Amino acid sequence: MLSLRVNLGQLWSPISAAGAAAVIFALMAGPAAAQADFEGIWNPDHPPRMGQPDPSTVRLTPAGQAEFDSFTPDKDPTLRCLMPGIPLGLVDPYPIEIVQQEHQILILYEHFHQVRRIFMDGREAPDHWLPSFIGYSTGEWDGETLVIRTTHMRPDNYMWTAGFPFSGDENTYVIERWWREGDVLQFTGEVHDPTYYEEPYVVGGRWDYAPDGEIWEYECIPEFGGIE
Repeated sequence: MLSLRVNLGQLWSPISAAGAAAVIFALMAGPAAAQADFEGIWNPDHPPRMGQPDPSTVRLTPAGQAEFDSFTPDKDPTLRCLMPGIPLGLVDPYPIEIVQQEHQILILYEHFHQVRRIFMDGREAPDHWLPSFIGYSTGEWDGETLVIRTTHMRPDNYMWTAGFPFSGDENTYVIERWWREGDVLQFTGEVHDPTYYEEPYVVGGRWDYAPDGEIWEYECIPEFGGIE
């Protein structure tokens, strides 16, 4: 059997060919993917327009333009006490709490008490998963940036309450990138919806770390939105 020897000062130890291959592979693989610390409560500090793009830059398809033209405020799901979900809730106006676990990252929203699970164990969205407001999210680390892919989103939702529609077709998906700079957590989101948009609809937001922050009770009352 092939045997290699590694010099450890005055200690010589035989290593098998399989062991040597494992050492070489580990050296070639490099360091493990970095993981940033996003845990805690974060208060919103979003840019103007709640991180939404300038409406004049949004390029709608003819089908998307027709949906936009038919929008009325009462179609906003949040006025009917339905959670904003994804993509409407990507830039949320209320605090969030992030809990990091080995197999998943949880985002706990004060707004509508939404619970979002980002699975980090390499799984893919199952075929039987039904479309929902929150969708199905999987993630991975790219260095210290969290990359999230969300699919299986409901069609009766919007990009923004200004009326920009969301088709929810099978080929729609969202890619988010979250990263931390000191006590600021930033993200961008690209919504891919070729049925209604000629190019991805891009949003962005930021959250400030709140070590003494709190998540409060949230109650939705439809009458406040003028919905009977």
